[in-house]
Amino acid sequence: MIHSHLVSRRAVLKLSAGVAAMPLINIRTGRAANQKTFIMGYDPTGPTCHLGQYAALVKGFFAEQGLRVQGVAALDNRTAVAQGRSHRLWIKTDAGVSEADVGYFDTDQLHNMVAGKVDYYIVDGNHFGCWSVMVPPDGPVQSVADLKGKTIEIGAYAVEPFLLHGHMWLHHWLKAPGLDAPRDVTLRTYPWEALANLNDYVAEGFKTGKFAAVAVAEPRALIMEDKQLARRLVTQDETTHNKEYCCLTVIKRAIVENEPETAANIARAFRSAREWAGQHPRQAVLAAQAAGYYGPTVPVEGSVKAVECCLSFDTQLDVVQALERAFRTRIESGAIKTDKSPQELARLHYRKLG
Repeated sequence: MIHSHLVSRRAVLKLSAGVAAMPLINIRTGRAANQKTFIMGYDPTGPTCHLGQYAALVKGFFAEQGLRVQGVAALDNRTAVAQGRSHRLWIKTDAGVSEADVGYFDTDQLHNMVAGKVDYYIVDGNHFGCWSVMVPPDGPVQSVADLKGKTIEIGAYAVEPFLLHGHMWLHHWLKAPGLDAPRDVTLRTYPWEALANLNDYVAEGFKTGKFAAVAVAEPRALIMEDKQLARRLVTQDETTHNKEYCCLTVIKRAIVENEPETAANIARAFRSAREWAGQHPRQAVLAAQAAGYYGPTVPVEGSVKAVECCLSFDTQLDVVQALERAFRTRIESGAIKTDKSPQELARLHYRKLG
């Protein structure tokens, strides 16, 4: 049985009292018994950049909009890749494998959306990016130029067509000083088995010279820093801040088209939760840990700093402009094959909700 949480006022009260959250039923009165329950897919690995989404579940933001929402863990990336899934919102319940109603969507999966494999509308941005390129703490690599002729290992799921191989932001960062992958820098995925003990894998890889750098997302970068296994050479946020979202908020097309008021309420709940997380990063981290969404051993102070300096939950970036830019770069790179302009693609796949 997959662990899940039902958003409720009772959950908010328990969290505020410091009691670990347990699965609860929604206690809204009146129509609650017959109210539809929407499924929010979430990443069970607990990325720091998803603190806003976890907050939407545990701090009552959906309930404030009159919504009943259940959080269900998405399929792990290895299973999704193996099964040829085209996004990260496939979930498994007692009824089988299906798509969640709402959740997050990786910008490096836009090519699958354009290809008609993703049955969601983009309704908002999520954050700018939580990835970092990590190098040995006392090693010689000081700049991107020092990586010429070297190998960077990346996530085992950063493979096409699931994601754009090597992440678009990483290619842009390498190209800025004139490097090109794979001509000048080798991008290689680390094995799935390494995920179970990535710290040891990275430490050994640095020691043996198997690779010069590794790209990891928060909170792994926070943990590696805390254990002094690696230091950051660059963050994705430095590359994409106020330019391109790393992840996007999406809602099933049928909900947006057939239940526009409900879709708008869902979008508002997400937006409020992200803004709250940006304004109250410590509370967001602690609430997510108490509810079991965020790793209990992840450094709190480092997480708070990451939210404050890098994740930009309360950004005012224009979503349409960001999407047009994202579509354009992927068309120019050849990742998206289309006869439509970036503006047309944004109109097709984005819906602005109140």
